[in-house]
Amino acid sequence: MVETRDNEYKAYFTVVGDFDPADLTVQIGLHPTSSWKKGDRNEKTHLERKFSRWNLDSRLDQFASLEAQIADVLKQLKPKVDEIHRIGKVYGGGGMQLVGWFYQDFPGLHFEKELLADLAHFELSLDCDFYYMYSDKREDS
Repeated sequence: MVETRDNEYKAYFTVVGDFDPADLTVQIGLHPTSSWKKGDRNEKTHLERKFSRWNLDSRLDQFASLEAQIADVLKQLKPKVDEIHRIGKVYGGGGMQLVGWFYQDFPGLHFEKELLADLAHFELSLDCDFYYMYSDKREDS
């Protein structure tokens, strides 16, 4: 019998544009989980990056709910709300990126109003990339 993997989730704050990520790190006052600069070589594709990116990931493991992941990112950003607003004005805004890999089922998506208020307070866009990984193909068919 084949075991089904648990669903996995990831949430992160991101800024995308034409900037030096090191400058953004200084302006925000937090170190990114990952970043790259426009023109850098993408190690996966070996192509030149067309834009800069600065990411701050949730510190939770990939099995924590998306709502918990978002809350953790916002907790990290909370002391820097003024900096995030300034960055938004200069670079066109930051965003909360949600990624889900659904192996078992799609559990739906629900956010409490307090979490939505926090996202609005930071003036963040919300982008969702969800991948349905489930297959009903059986090993013996």
